[in-house]
Amino acid sequence: MPTDTPTYDCIVVGAGLAGLVAARNLHRAGASVLVLEARDRIGGRMYGRALPSGGWVDWGGQWVGPTQERFCALLSEYGVERFPSPSQGRKVLIFGDQRYEFEGFFQGFFEGLPPGVPEGDWSDAIDAWARFDALAARLEPEHPRSNDLTRKLDAVTFAQWIGENTRTAFGNWYFSYMARAVGTGCAEPEQVSLLHVLWGHRVASQAEYPEAELLRGGAGQLPAKIAAAFAERVRTGEPVLRARQDGAGVTLETPRGRYAARFAIVAMPPHLAGRIAYDPPLPPLRSQLTQRMPMGTCAKLLVAYDRPFWRDRGLVGTGIGNSGWVELCADSSELAGDVGVIAAFVYGHRYHAWRQLNESDRRAAILADLARYFGDEALSPIAYDEADWTSDPWTGGGYTAFMPPGVWTSFGEALAAPVGSIHWAGTEVAERWPGFFEGAVRTGEAAAERVAALL
Repeated sequence: MPTDTPTYDCIVVGAGLAGLVAARNLHRAGASVLVLEARDRIGGRMYGRALPSGGWVDWGGQWVGPTQERFCALLSEYGVERFPSPSQGRKVLIFGDQRYEFEGFFQGFFEGLPPGVPEGDWSDAIDAWARFDALAARLEPEHPRSNDLTRKLDAVTFAQWIGENTRTAFGNWYFSYMARAVGTGCAEPEQVSLLHVLWGHRVASQAEYPEAELLRGGAGQLPAKIAAAFAERVRTGEPVLRARQDGAGVTLETPRGRYAARFAIVAMPPHLAGRIAYDPPLPPLRSQLTQRMPMGTCAKLLVAYDRPFWRDRGLVGTGIGNSGWVELCADSSELAGDVGVIAAFVYGHRYHAWRQLNESDRRAAILADLARYFGDEALSPIAYDEADWTSDPWTGGGYTAFMPPGVWTSFGEALAAPVGSIHWAGTEVAERWPGFFEGAVRTGEAAAERVAALL
């Protein structure tokens, strides 16, 4: 290493949740740590803001479920209170020209009462879901390895499976919606491997209620709490451009400086990690993987109202459907609060068409869809925020990355494997709850543990 370069035990690249957890754990273990973050803020996809009228909005992730043990432990440690997501009332389904209100749930599994779609449509979706669930159960609860079963599943798109296993327009839309809105990556079904969708269901199932709770004050408050103990070791506005390894460790270069360490933890989506210039170059498998693991396509809209008016109509504030723009929306406000907040999502091909509109027309399109779900009061919000993760150069999409056909079984073994003194973290690397906060926490903890052992 150059003698004039500041040297640390470990440099963490990326100040999202995984990177901050890794840095915190190493700092607590007595290691000298530096965190380099490309953005002018910390938090990555864990980011939000307070509303002037009260309440908050989370531009990134916001929910937590009861089996996400490591994330729940983190919330308890920092005194972030959880409360149940709004669940009392009727949900709304829009399909075609019809609008249905029903007391039930069928996102990834079914409970309660079904919507009022024709019986043949409903049976088609539920029967296909049973086959999908049984097929996913055949996978191991770890990163897919190449074998006869996984190669067969990885050779086809999810769209091919949908075409072979559904016979109605409703059944086809339901599984296509699941690919876009649920699981590991917001991808159109023709873009994603069947294996990837099955594996996502296997290790991050909706049947475990991952959206059961919200966080009082929002998830966006957590990064600052985690970083407080080592804030002087966090540098923002410093994207890592080059990483050079030698026998002594790693030297990282940013537009502002050069930093050396015995180890590095790169905690960022694989495609962004692949933009760094490595010397020596990454192994072929890892390099090829980063070229083949795109982020999903998603924008999140946070629409606030002076009160949660939908509750007056007996609605829970959850809507799904093949509406023009918004396929999923949910009440994201306090159960007893004055301000009402709806989180709405635009995915895939819909996103690309929506993004071509000017700002005023984009807003009008979202509000028109929300009015169809919840009534004309939805047309008059007090605040409207666009979290366009796909246009964000330091994220590139949302919620997470996905695997097209052939990637898992050809390149997947390189996803988490260290390269010399460089280790990887981030929710995309997780074997359990990938794409969720829980996955980020687990990989940050695991990377810190590996580096601490080597130190």
